[in-house]
Amino acid sequence: MKLFKTMLMIAFLSSCAKKEVPDQPLSLDDPNWTKIEIADGKEAHAVYGSIDDTLMVSTLTEIYLTTDKGKTWLKTKTNHQPVYGFLSVKDTIFALQAITMKDMNNQRLATFGSYFSLDKGFTWDWCSKFNISEKRSKAYATVSLDNQTEIKLKENLEPIGGNPNHNYVLKSEIEVVKNGSSKILQVPFDNQITNLHLDKSGRLYVSATNDIHDKKTGKYLSTEKNRPAIIFISKQKVKQLIN
Repeated sequence: MKLFKTMLMIAFLSSCAKKEVPDQPLSLDDPNWTKIEIADGKEAHAVYGSIDDTLMVSTLTEIYLTTDKGKTWLKTKTNHQPVYGFLSVKDTIFALQAITMKDMNNQRLATFGSYFSLDKGFTWDWCSKFNISEKRSKAYATVSLDNQTEIKLKENLEPIGGNPNHNYVLKSEIEVVKNGSSKILQVPFDNQITNLHLDKSGRLYVSATNDIHDKKTGKYLSTEKNRPAIIFISKQKVKQLIN
């Protein structure tokens, strides 16, 4: 009997270790965009995979997975900081935990792959444990549609009192750069944008925080009442939205 009780307790603790976060009600009603949330995630950052099968999202302090289109979320790692990019190398995914300043091509990079996953993000291990190089990088918040078109995060700042070293952080935008010219992709949400991802079907994933900014001035307005991590997903290929 004692052995049976012990086995029940182990099973209970095991199930708690992989507790799922329940789905949240969606407030966005738009013909071109879907909104999904991770309860208590506070901010969404790097995204990897697809909503159609396995989607991985870095929040302010954790990594989550969903395999049921965002209805439930499984926490797979606690980071105590965001992951700014997921880099796929053959059968390995590296989590990039730093952002560099702009390089010689005026591109910011997500860098420093300190840990990795061999099973699509369900489990993680440290690179240093196996003498695996942590020197990894990829373009930060930038996706390529083809050789002529890039979609990237445009961060906006406003100098305080004319001092370029002290700035207000304004609303970030999504910039579409094609053949040397650029335009801003208009979206139906006012949340602060943190990252971008393109899945294999050509749909765009926009990571966001709860901070809401005025569309015209870019000034900070308020914060949503609850604190979920927010991801907006285009319902069709992003090419159809930018044409």
